[in-house]
Amino acid sequence: MNVENAEQEIEKLQNIIQQYTTFFIIFDIVFFITIILIIIFAIQVLKSRRKLRSSNRYLRFTIKGQEEERARIARELHDTVAQDLRYCRNLSEKIDDKNDPMLGKKLSNMLEKSLSYVRSMSYNLAPPDVIRNDIAANVMNLAQNFKELSDVEIRFTMPEKLDTDFLSEEENLNLYRIIQESLMNIRKHAEASEVTVLLRNANGDEPEGLYIFISDDGKGFDVDKYSESRGADGSHFGIVGMKERSDFIRAKLDIDSHPGEGTQISIVKLKNCEKLT
Repeated sequence: MNVENAEQEIEKLQNIIQQYTTFFIIFDIVFFITIILIIIFAIQVLKSRRKLRSSNRYLRFTIKGQEEERARIARELHDTVAQDLRYCRNLSEKIDDKNDPMLGKKLSNMLEKSLSYVRSMSYNLAPPDVIRNDIAANVMNLAQNFKELSDVEIRFTMPEKLDTDFLSEEENLNLYRIIQESLMNIRKHAEASEVTVLLRNANGDEPEGLYIFISDDGKGFDVDKYSESRGADGSHFGIVGMKERSDFIRAKLDIDSHPGEGTQISIVKLKNCEKLT
């Protein structure tokens, strides 16, 4: 009996050891698989972050390149075309044609219009006021310029005290470009009779930040049609570029428009939004 009991005890111990061995083998396999999955996930996260940083750097360089090219063209317009137009205008004022006494005056007026157009183009390409980091003053200048170049009534509204100190120069510039593109689209495509531009800070429970609203009573358009690509035929409204700039500075851009119903654009730049690196 003692021998049988001993054998039974040994068998029990063997079963227990086998169970523990099986448990630890399974645990080791699960643990190993978990570690592998964690490593794969970490690699994917690092790749995504690296890709995002690379994308942000590319977008920053692209926007910087665009601004440098705008500045170069603006200088060319100011230093060459505008100068030549001024010279031709001055010469036209000296023309004395007996068959058409008003010829000099007519030419002078035409050249003055062309000169004004070139000045406007130069300003739109690289406005000197943008570097002051004052979005309110910049948008006021845009509204004034819009009024001078179109017959559309524009209403510009903002509170007496507008908090924009939290905006960096880069954010200020890109917000300016988004608003500029919006107004240019209205002037060229909307066939509107009235435009409203509103700048304000947060109301009520809204997060702190800058809220910009642009609306018109024009013919509207299909947003989806012009949001998918830049449009190789040149018919796009610059929406892709507007979205790229808003994403770059972590602003929220919403465009609400339907054919025959006008367009409403909202841009929200939150005060405590994390900046891109």
